[in-house]
Amino acid sequence: MKLLPVEERLGVKYSSLENLLRSSDYIVLMTPLSKETEHMIDYKEFDLMKKSAIFINASRGQTINEEALIDALQNNKILAAGLDVYNVEPVNKDNPLLKMPNVVTVPHIGSATLKTESAMAMVAARNLIAAVLGEVPPDLVPELKCTPNILS
Repeated sequence: MKLLPVEERLGVKYSSLENLLRSSDYIVLMTPLSKETEHMIDYKEFDLMKKSAIFINASRGQTINEEALIDALQNNKILAAGLDVYNVEPVNKDNPLLKMPNVVTVPHIGSATLKTESAMAMVAARNLIAAVLGEVPPDLVPELKCTPNILS
């Protein structure tokens, strides 16, 4: 696979999901929910992870099989989990994940403070105005600034 110049400069290395799960200490799932990603992380994937792995899901609850996660945590297949999303939201108060000492949970509000949300709105507005005026948005991801015609 030929790397893009920005990927070469940053030292990007591609790997299969299987290899990533086997070798990673932290697995952070950040993917949209689609037919292809529903239950993307299931029993098989938890079985591939290190026993010392910490799994974090901040994407969508249905991207993982929650029963498989509970099994992995209860049977020490992985060390811990951090969750901002759940299969059912609001999360049921009887969900076993809420009672596990090796799970940190937040109710789908991981970044939702008034200060953060206000700042995010201002950043979005500044970037939108710049783009509409044909300028490079001030908060464009640095790696994309070197990409020709990124705004066209």
